[in-house]
Amino acid sequence: MSFTTLNLGDYGYIPSEEIITIVQLAIYLNKPILIEGPPGTGKTSLAVATAQALQRELIRIQCYEGIDSEQVIGEFNYKKQLLDLQKNDGNKETNSNLFSLDYFIPRPLFKAFTSEKEVVLLIDEIDSADEEFFAFLLEALGENQLTIPEIGTIKANHVPIVFLTSNNRQDLPEALRRRALYLHIDFPNLEREAQIIQKHCPEVQSNLLNSLVYIVQEIRKLDLRKKPSISESIDWAQSLLGLNSNPKIDKKTVLKTLNVVIKHNEDLETVKIELEKLLKE
Repeated sequence: MSFTTLNLGDYGYIPSEEIITIVQLAIYLNKPILIEGPPGTGKTSLAVATAQALQRELIRIQCYEGIDSEQVIGEFNYKKQLLDLQKNDGNKETNSNLFSLDYFIPRPLFKAFTSEKEVVLLIDEIDSADEEFFAFLLEALGENQLTIPEIGTIKANHVPIVFLTSNNRQDLPEALRRRALYLHIDFPNLEREAQIIQKHCPEVQSNLLNSLVYIVQEIRKLDLRKKPSISESIDWAQSLLGLNSNPKIDKKTVLKTLNVVIKHNEDLETVKIELEKLLKE
């Protein structure tokens, strides 16, 4: 079995062995990947880095409550249909073509399936959608085709590499899980997070890096409304570098830059109390 070589690290994503194996399997088997895990753990970034590594276009669907097939597959240009209907009144041939692709406005899923080139399709925060969305998505992922009642069934020109991300807001249909490979991404351990930050901030020195990662890891253990994401850890490292904290971090600097990673006032109070225990002048 031959796997696609993916150098995700060249595009800022440091994968674990499990992550890279599942992505390679998904490409080999033409299967979607369902990625679950807390917000801020790099689920979306994995899709972005994969598209960059493969030099493919990334087509993204951002899910939300009430999203439907028209927002995802496409819709007919009713104004154009009406104008042509009025202009060609009585012309049966023209009127019969009103529901052809000439009048169709394509949306991301349609574009991904009809693209002349292979693409990466990201369906982000799928747990925000409802049953209607899952219904037509199952056909697309299971049969690699779309059905538009007025037009018919459209087969994918190329099967896209599909990433489905979920923050566990709701249970997803078992039928969806059966069609996908499963991957759970949690916050990285101390060593991997240090590697990620080092990749994005190569000038950071080891003393600062180790102290920063230790603090972030301890903060995530607290009962917070929102735990610091990986991207916020990177932002914090860059902020500390900007304040010339390299190579040492001190309690005063940590406290005055805490807002880079903590975004709710009640969380700030909780974290400050904990940092008083962790940090000493």
